[in-house]
Amino acid sequence: MKIFVKICGLCASDDVKAVAELKPDAMGFVFWRKSRRAVKPEDVAEWVRDMPPSIRKVGVFVDSPMAEIARAIQLAGLDVVQLHGHEPPEICEWIPVKVWKAFHLGEGIPESPDSYRVDAFLLDSYSAEAPGGTGRVLNWGQAGEFVKACSKPVVLAGGLTPENVADAVRRVGPWGVDVSSGVEFEPGRKDLAKVRAFIQRCREI
Repeated sequence: MKIFVKICGLCASDDVKAVAELKPDAMGFVFWRKSRRAVKPEDVAEWVRDMPPSIRKVGVFVDSPMAEIARAIQLAGLDVVQLHGHEPPEICEWIPVKVWKAFHLGEGIPESPDSYRVDAFLLDSYSAEAPGGTGRVLNWGQAGEFVKACSKPVVLAGGLTPENVADAVRRVGPWGVDVSSGVEFEPGRKDLAKVRAFIQRCREI
């Protein structure tokens, strides 16, 4: 089984170029202004200009107005919109690209997650301080139960590192994995040795 690999929280042009050369399946950019990894659509547009089209560009939003999402899609050429807040199901109908909806284990998942017309779900750990990028490992047992019951692909996030990702994938059985803080030397700056190791571990599963 090929695991879909997303490297998220990129916010520097040199990191974008270097990580793209390691050929993940997707790269994520956080458009939530309160994030330590927040970026602007105009900057992302410049950074991804020469990115291989095979790498999906994912924009992460937290309860953002539809106009803001639409502007980022247009300027940055996003392939996927990741909704990481408390967005209602109906917003998905207005987004013209693929949509992933994030749920936080520990916060509570809607009784009918399939009411969201999305292409995939993303499971992250819960924190009252921030909606993501905290490095906290989620409950893999609960995540595995969600995957088994879910009719859509599931991306696993929450505290993944090169050291634990293989075990997490074996125990949870997700379609893909998403890492941010687990491959950084400081918030927003990637440790390329860790990124390379993370991708390699996933390719070996």
